[in-house]
Amino acid sequence: MDLLTITQAMFMLGFVAMAAGTFYFVLERGELKGEGRTSATYAALITFIAAILYSLMKDMVSFPFAGDVYLISNTMPVRYLDWVLTTPLLLIEFGLIASLAGAEKGLTYRLVLADIVMIVTGYFGEVGAAGSIGNYVNFVISSVAWVYIAYTLWQLKPTKGTAAVKAAISNMKKFVIFGWMVYPIGTAVQEILELNNPDAETVKLAVCSAAIIYVVADVVNKVGFGIFALKAFKKD
Repeated sequence: MDLLTITQAMFMLGFVAMAAGTFYFVLERGELKGEGRTSATYAALITFIAAILYSLMKDMVSFPFAGDVYLISNTMPVRYLDWVLTTPLLLIEFGLIASLAGAEKGLTYRLVLADIVMIVTGYFGEVGAAGSIGNYVNFVISSVAWVYIAYTLWQLKPTKGTAAVKAAISNMKKFVIFGWMVYPIGTAVQEILELNNPDAETVKLAVCSAAIIYVVADVVNKVGFGIFALKAFKKD
């Protein structure tokens, strides 16, 4: 099984993981009340949107049939559509739980705004020609927005709430700070490989490597994030 086939299969695995996550969160929703039920609704909505878009990307890359690297590249706009829809919802879900621990009301709005800037500039930084000034400028802006989100969350200290809520906030912060760090790394890996040696095999390696990184990160950061969010309410 070559790298291209593995990459195609990863999109299928991404779809299955998101669909399974949606099913799990819907089941958990029935066992929770109040803010816990709301959090489960957000978690299910996030993975449901991702499952739909991963189903589309799975078909775009022609899984399980023979494909090519350009089909993998063509999933990029759908991937960004996923992120611009789901990452604000992730931060809203985080804000819901953070509010139980005394977080200020404006926190969620600032995080979501920075997130949208990060995603939009990340998109424009990826659609440009490899090595172009525009790519670097947008990559820097996107990275600064991520640093702002990470710093804001790192500074967040729960002032009230149960031990379970405080533990959930600590774990969810790690998902956003460290889990989201994977995405610019994937973009940088692809950019560097394509820029330094733009032959067909290197482009294939760059595109497929980045795609695999994104799929794994998406599953961990969406499904894993939701599971830790619900743990706060289940323990209570």
